[in-house]
Amino acid sequence: MSHWYDKEGNPCYEVEGKNGMRPSTLRDARKHGWVPSVSTIWNDVVARPMLTKWIQSELMGALWTETHSAENLGAGGGFPEFEKLARDRFNKKQQDVMGRGTIIHDQLEKYYSNVDVPVAYQQLCETVDLKLKEVCSSEGGAWVSEKAFAHHSGYGGKVDLHNDEWVVDFKTKEFPDQPNVKKMVYDDYGTQLAAYAQGLGSGRRLLNVFIDVGSPRVLVWEHEDVNRFQTMFNHALSLWKLVKKYNPEWHDRRVM
Repeated sequence: MSHWYDKEGNPCYEVEGKNGMRPSTLRDARKHGWVPSVSTIWNDVVARPMLTKWIQSELMGALWTETHSAENLGAGGGFPEFEKLARDRFNKKQQDVMGRGTIIHDQLEKYYSNVDVPVAYQQLCETVDLKLKEVCSSEGGAWVSEKAFAHHSGYGGKVDLHNDEWVVDFKTKEFPDQPNVKKMVYDDYGTQLAAYAQGLGSGRRLLNVFIDVGSPRVLVWEHEDVNRFQTMFNHALSLWKLVKKYNPEWHDRRVM
């Protein structure tokens, strides 16, 4: 689903439809002059082979499970029924993964907004905070959670966490026994952060926090990575405008 922001940085994810609220579309954005989110741009024009590989792997796992599940051995219905059961299992797995990520993001937003967090998530939030203090020290002052912005070049976004020195994005990700975090991440993650930093005002350092069942892992992107990611995103933005035949940039520089 595409996400959009007005030029003041306000989220415009839904509009009033004939049957109630519905997701906003490119047509709505053209009408109102809204800008696309960072993820909308990237997902629309950039191939993501590692994500495709993961989806294929999960789908094959669902097919294998359905093939060997007791309730389906010897069951009738043929291939259409089998395919539906496998797709349903695969979709449920995806929804479970996304649901867990949304819950964790919501709890971290509460924590950094000084809102009470349920006991079940208190330790997780405190562990993440300790890790950030360890890496970032006191650089940049107080943290700001879930800041939305719009950038004059024609895009917007909502930043998980930032201050005057850092831009932070949280990811829920299962890691195997891999000591080198950088080998387990995608360029997408750094590109998203670089776009956020540009949107807020460049100069901040980029940091991903990966939340697994174990201790959170942190990746601070190097300066050469940041420059590369920013160039990659700006090229993707230019391509998106050409593909969609829509250029929502404006000339008076306003960084929200």
